[in-house]
Amino acid sequence: MDKLIITTLSLLLFACISILPAFSQGSKLVAPEPPDAVEIRASKLHNSPSGGGDGFTKVFFTSLSVEEALSFYKKHIGDMQEVDAGSEYRADLMEINFKKSGVLKVYDIPRRPGVTVKSVRTLERRNCTSEFFGQFRKMANALDQYSRQDVNNLCKQYGYLELAHYGYSDKRGVDGKQLTNDEVLYREYLKELDKDAGKVMTAEEKAAEAQRLMQQGRMDEARALLEEVAQIHMEGQQQDMQQIQTGKRTAEDNWDEWLKFLKELDTMIYPTVVFIDIHPSNWPDDEWIHESIEW
Repeated sequence: MDKLIITTLSLLLFACISILPAFSQGSKLVAPEPPDAVEIRASKLHNSPSGGGDGFTKVFFTSLSVEEALSFYKKHIGDMQEVDAGSEYRADLMEINFKKSGVLKVYDIPRRPGVTVKSVRTLERRNCTSEFFGQFRKMANALDQYSRQDVNNLCKQYGYLELAHYGYSDKRGVDGKQLTNDEVLYREYLKELDKDAGKVMTAEEKAAEAQRLMQQGRMDEARALLEEVAQIHMEGQQQDMQQIQTGKRTAEDNWDEWLKFLKELDTMIYPTVVFIDIHPSNWPDDEWIHESIEW
């Protein structure tokens, strides 16, 4: 049977049996986006609680608290089931049945499309690889009083900070892009606590400013800044060579100060993440989907 006919019949059958609220009919999602929504890729958070991957689920951060998000969805879809006390809630809005098994891709499809509201602080990371934890790894590698296990313990406690959203600041990076609030805070701590990295960042900022001055025709000012940049790089290369010759890795003990950074980050996060499955009428138009699903 022609693919277009199969698709059309499938959607007609679905329309007849759908039990979703009226607002969802013809909508891309089975539930509305939360207020102040910032969308990310579902795969960043290891897909949806309902099992849907990037092609079947949208994920949003919101500045609303979990309680405020629940109040919002109660107006649209009714009460949500409490999955984890005070931190995760779920509403299954429909059920999808599979006529046959054995299709690997079928496991990317949500069995019960719906919406999940979770506290961002419940998100987990096995390995914290972002720059937020880079300073801790550096100290664990160079200082005897810290170990990799200490870093792993921090990852278990604060790993969600890598996944969170912090809102946008009014500042811009050297590439002209708007910086998020966490990026601004990290730069502030880095300049204060890591002299080497702070120098590199200062050099980048000076080079960007020199480029802007050249575009304005202020060549003498630009040349002076570029000389400062060259001096910073030369000093950095000399220090790197000394460390290579001595074979020593150096790091200052700023563990408590960087821990303060993590705690300050925690106060800035968008506290709630919302997983919303895509309405089946907008699922990818692939034959294997229509062959495997009972509408």
